[in-house]
Amino acid sequence: MSASEEMMAILQNVWTKLQGLPQAHPLTQTAFLIILLFFLTFIVLIVTGCVYGRCGCCSTGTRNRVSAV
Repeated sequence: MSASEEMMAILQNVWTKLQGLPQAHPLTQTAFLIILLFFLTFIVLIVTGCVYGRCGCCSTGTRNRVSAV
């Protein structure tokens, strides 16, 4: 089995489980939402980090310096 066939099989399995989610046990629905929120948070943090690192607003010459009191 090639990698693309394995990926398609995994995606089809996930799609089948997602179709049955509305009739699933409430605990299963809650677990799915927690996992979904985890992945969405991870993706948002990755995108934010990439944008923040690439925007050039915080290069070494333009950073605000905080002095010790």
